[in-house]
Amino acid sequence: MTSKLEINNLEGKVAIVTGASKGIGKAIAVALADAGAKIVLAARTPQTVEDVAAELRKSGADAIAIPTDVTDVDAVQNLIQRTLDTYQNLDILINNAGSGKFGTVADFDPSDWDNVINSNLKGVYLCAKYALPHLLAQQDGGQIINVLSIAAKVAFPASSAYCAAKAGALALTKVLAAEVRDQNIRVTAVLPGSVETPFWDDIPQHPDFEKMLKPEHVANAVLSVCQQPVGMVIEEIVVMPPLGIL
Repeated sequence: MTSKLEINNLEGKVAIVTGASKGIGKAIAVALADAGAKIVLAARTPQTVEDVAAELRKSGADAIAIPTDVTDVDAVQNLIQRTLDTYQNLDILINNAGSGKFGTVADFDPSDWDNVINSNLKGVYLCAKYALPHLLAQQDGGQIINVLSIAAKVAFPASSAYCAAKAGALALTKVLAAEVRDQNIRVTAVLPGSVETPFWDDIPQHPDFEKMLKPEHVANAVLSVCQQPVGMVIEEIVVMPPLGIL
């Protein structure tokens, strides 16, 4: 006789989603809200992220928007505190915010390098750092899911800062997982291939949009990680388009 595994129920859980105003972040927020979670949407653009929160509330979800620059310590602390003020607890952190700018190592501007590293790596560190005490306080298996990129493992020309940031964020994810595994916190890296989002708007050279993943594909993967059975952890998941592109 096989035993039936207990699935992690998201009903009433409180989830922060960064980079939630569009693309993958918005799709993740919708997926978790549909599963019954209370959603805190964080992004730098106040009106856009509030519009997404309003959409969720209109569909019956419990959602708030908190404009946040994840590279700013004060802004991240404000995000965590306002979440606690509103919902009194925190169960799930989805680190999805990030940005991309591209150019060869020889030509890349140092200030652009700093911006890419900060948004894709420092932001993950800050959000995890300030969320962790409250995830630990729940004592019932909090989760941190870092949505990164296949660029964490694959070198793309003219993408030094982006690849370095994502590789660093993957290493950070693994270190964090090792640090909190014994404290019942599950940490997962989700590495998507090319996804059809506004990320590509300012990039003239890109794969065929029709062959890319959709944001909902990545959101479905994140949802499955959130709902993984009690007593196990998925530490890394790669989500790729099926048609031979990265």
